[in-house]
Amino acid sequence: MDPTGFMGRSHDKHQLLKPILRAYAIGYLSSTAPRFISSLRQVWRKDLNYQQNRKVLLRALTSTIRLESFSTFCAALVGGSTVFPLVIFRLRELVSHRLGIKPSISESAKFLRLVRFTCAFLSAWLSFELLNRKSVRLQGDDAKSPDNASNWVAKTQQGSKDKEQIRPQFAGRTMDLTLFSLTRAVDLAACIIWARWRRWRRARGCWSMAENLAPALADSGVFAVSAAIVMWAWIYLPERLPKSYERWIGEVAKVDSRLVETLRQARRGVFVYGKDTGEARLLQSMCNDYGWPVEWGDPSKTIPIPCEVVHMSCGPSCEKHAVSRFAQTFKFTCATYLPLQMAFRIRRLNSVSSLRRAISDALRSSAFLASFVGIFYYSICLARTRLGPKVFSRDVVTPMMWDSGLCIGAGCLMCGWSILVESPSKRRELALFVAPRAAATVLPRFYNKQYQYRERIAFAISTAILLTCLQEQPSLVRGVFGRVATSVLK
Repeated sequence: MDPTGFMGRSHDKHQLLKPILRAYAIGYLSSTAPRFISSLRQVWRKDLNYQQNRKVLLRALTSTIRLESFSTFCAALVGGSTVFPLVIFRLRELVSHRLGIKPSISESAKFLRLVRFTCAFLSAWLSFELLNRKSVRLQGDDAKSPDNASNWVAKTQQGSKDKEQIRPQFAGRTMDLTLFSLTRAVDLAACIIWARWRRWRRARGCWSMAENLAPALADSGVFAVSAAIVMWAWIYLPERLPKSYERWIGEVAKVDSRLVETLRQARRGVFVYGKDTGEARLLQSMCNDYGWPVEWGDPSKTIPIPCEVVHMSCGPSCEKHAVSRFAQTFKFTCATYLPLQMAFRIRRLNSVSSLRRAISDALRSSAFLASFVGIFYYSICLARTRLGPKVFSRDVVTPMMWDSGLCIGAGCLMCGWSILVESPSKRRELALFVAPRAAATVLPRFYNKQYQYRERIAFAISTAILLTCLQEQPSLVRGVFGRVATSVLK
């Protein structure tokens, strides 16, 4: 007896291969598409002949077809977690039939669940090695950064007292993937706990309005905290962010790099109010470019730096600057989101309602991101010059304390709450998207390979939980990832 219909759906051999082929296709597309787009740009920018263009594009399409590729990893992971449970369950059924044992439906369901989790764990454990067969080679600043690598170690050779500095092997190639799986598994566990709590409370008639609002506020809170961590890293620890992510934030923020560098110098104690440390040249060059008094850029003469410097070319009004930032970002993001929404709904744009929905979603997402930027800058101004000095005297919180981190902290803490502009479903997606990236800024991106077993355990357990739940109760895995993964495992 098969309590889940698992056996009945899988007798066809072609049915067994479908999840594996789907997983391979998704892995191949997700890893090849960025390379192919980059190659198209290369072909477009450079004047190459036909053979050279063909070689560049062919390399982009075939470079991911190898054993240690992401597509092979996806196929092995899904194959191991779907095919092996079927084989084991079938063997148990045959043995039980030979022995004349008829297990109950509940026993079969529990056995199948255990088998699925075990096979998913082993598949994740073994597939992890596919992506980590080669050690990470650090180059440039990554090799010197204490956040990304361990210190060099001393080694005695052949009894000699001379110690040779050698670089250990590093790992971390799959850190983003591990954090993604771990974040999703934690979200799944939270959903299961919350569902049980809700049933228990409603059965006793104790369900409150606050508990009804809690899930939406939890998603918003996760996003706000994660966004605060990412924005703090973007200002003070940019090396902890992926280059593409850092570049995209810079394009949206549109801030003079000299101002950002001055904030970093203030954080490091190099740019100090009331002292001539020789680091006034950055802001003074800004003053020359924007037509301000040169004294504004000198921390020994101007305390604190006027907010107009933060506003750049927008004038002295903090409110006008916030509105201007909102308008600029809204225009920038509309140019991106409107075409994307149209492309996603191209098959359904044959009706007025579909067109209206696409435009509405694009405008709402643009308003969210514009609010994010506007609130970030306005909160900085409120903290450093408008409200902060009125709430706390200069003896308690000095201008140097505001500009060396507190004002940026205020902007980071407040900007993420702009997520409330978005719909509840988008809040959930954005929270689950940003949370792993925030975790990646806290943890070292690269680490000594001798500790890789910790990442491997975290990845295997979290992935096993996700894959088991996707086969048992797919509705509990939220968002686009849950829908895509469920369709792959069908």
